[in-house]
Amino acid sequence: MKIRSVLPCLMFLAGANNSLASNISSVTDPTSNWTVAPTISLDTGSDQQTGQGDQDIVGTTQDAGFYTGFDGNNMYFRVRLGKLRSGGYSGLFWVGIDANGDGALDLFVGVNNQGSTTNIGFFAPGTGANTSPSTTSIANAVPQYQIAENSSNFDYEVVTNTIAPGVINTDINGDTNTDAMLSFRVPFAGASGTATLQGAFQGLANMSISTATLLSFVIATSTQANSLNQDLGGINGGVNSTTTFAALGALSPAVSTTLPEPATIGSFGAGLLLLTFIRNRQRR
Repeated sequence: MKIRSVLPCLMFLAGANNSLASNISSVTDPTSNWTVAPTISLDTGSDQQTGQGDQDIVGTTQDAGFYTGFDGNNMYFRVRLGKLRSGGYSGLFWVGIDANGDGALDLFVGVNNQGSTTNIGFFAPGTGANTSPSTTSIANAVPQYQIAENSSNFDYEVVTNTIAPGVINTDINGDTNTDAMLSFRVPFAGASGTATLQGAFQGLANMSISTATLLSFVIATSTQANSLNQDLGGINGGVNSTTTFAALGALSPAVSTTLPEPATIGSFGAGLLLLTFIRNRQRR
């Protein structure tokens, strides 16, 4: 057996253990209590379509642009935006979720703060393929289930060393405005048709998910409730691209809400022992 034949197996085992479980307990927790979402946490500044800094997703290796978390009951999302809007957030922020690994978005969770609306909503995707920016839409442009925002499930504040300990740059897009953190959470468990992640997946996508389900994310800001037309996380521009989210680098690696099972950890450890044995045999 050659070493290269066993490495993919080990990489698969390691990748399958990605988890967004964290020590988070509040939407105001510092970023050190959250989990950075790989790939889509890096975003070029000032690449939003309309020039509005408060809708510009920004992120670097040192100062991530998107975080997730799970406290056992709620799933958390946090995005870094290029400017704090005076008077509060006024726009649309989407988290599109792929729950079966086919690269198509199955559900949207979004902050809808247009006009006098201040809700966190669950939205079904449109009738397109929903695999690329140009093939993705939001059905009916209205949430099927929603939760009113309050201090326990929504937070919008300027970037400081308190909310982002060790922050390197407070103005990533260089527009002379300090960046902002938009954070929200939604309940995970619930019956079909309820304003919960499980309930929305069952009621809108006819899919059953559990804490072991691997989820991938696409994030975006928008000026209207039926499309992703302002800024996509993880790439420079691209809101009209026909290239798939995965190929663009706008789809995060899959994660679960749970920590690795002991049996899986054991399998990974056994794989490492096997690799060590093979290397020792080849040195003889």
